[in-house]
Amino acid sequence: MTLNWEPFVIASSQSGERGEAPRSIDTLDGVGDRLRAAAFAEIQARDAFLWAADRYPEASSELREAWGKLAMAEERHLKWLLTRMTELGIDVRARKVSDQLWHSLLSCKTARDFATFMASAEERGRRAGERFHQTLLERDPQTARIFGQIALEEISHIELAQRFFPA
Repeated sequence: MTLNWEPFVIASSQSGERGEAPRSIDTLDGVGDRLRAAAFAEIQARDAFLWAADRYPEASSELREAWGKLAMAEERHLKWLLTRMTELGIDVRARKVSDQLWHSLLSCKTARDFATFMASAEERGRRAGERFHQTLLERDPQTARIFGQIALEEISHIELAQRFFPA
């Protein structure tokens, strides 16, 4: 799979680089940092679901189809976030983002491992989205709504792993 993560600037975890720490959410730059990080998580998730659909032969056709649909949802989320960054005048390329999530998921040996790993990542993203939604609601309701809607949709992504791989 050839990755194209334009327009993001990547801090390669393979070479020990880290993404830059987010600035205060009370500033436009800080909001931009959260939008950027969330958008990059979405692009990694999109590519991860597509990758997994080809990678795990033991995954049922129903699961591979579901992963394809999740990839489309992640793409939609990515577009919402990038559009909002453009509206706010925030440069996606202004700061590096970490590809650690991507490299972590590549170590998943089975479809179950991958689904569990992604559900955990989606849950962390959902919780962050809810926090950003609450924090930004009064100051930037449009950005807050985007984070809130993504957090809401992540619930079904998490439930998918539980449906195919009950604990």
